Amino acid sequence: MSSRFKVPRSTFETRSPKSGVQNLKWLSVCCFLLAVACTLFPVALFGGCGRKTIVKPPELAAPEPVNDLTLEVKDKGVTLHWGRVQKSADGEDLDDLGGFVVLRAEQDVQGKSSEFTQIATIPVEDRDRFRKDKRFSYTDEQLTAGALYRYRVLAFTVDGYYSEASNTVELVWRSGA
Repeated sequence: MSSRFKVPRSTFETRSPKSGVQNLKWLSVCCFLLAVACTLFPVALFGGCGRKTIVKPPELAAPEPVNDLTLEVKDKGVTLHWGRVQKSADGEDLDDLGGFVVLRAEQDVQGKSSEFTQIATIPVEDRDRFRKDKRFSYTDEQLTAGALYRYRVLAFTVDGYYSEASNTVELVWRSGA
């Protein structure tokens, strides 16, 4: 039987058991070095990425409270006005203001009072956070004649840290006053 393919005799090598052990040691050293490189390379490459800052407790990451809440009586309701919060509770510049929550408490004409409840959320939609609005407002038109209304505002960050309540403003609503 003739074979069309012949393998030259020089292709086959005889190996001694000693050379096989040396090759095995060399292979295990290479595998170890490869494993170390695969572990350390990402740490060395990506370990310095990102902005490193001191970790703050939540009460210091929250915005300072709004302290200039005012109200203006309009024909159909009450408009609240307040200024932008500039600092966080620890005095650092506040670059991540997310918005404001408007709270209202009511005492009806019979003297029955309610706790402060949320009536609106005013998001801060500064275009790409470069143009910063200086003043904000909200108009409440859901009012009953003769009732006493109290208002407060909370500021919050995009990460969900809330400030303490603002100063309280109040009025007794007189329809069309």
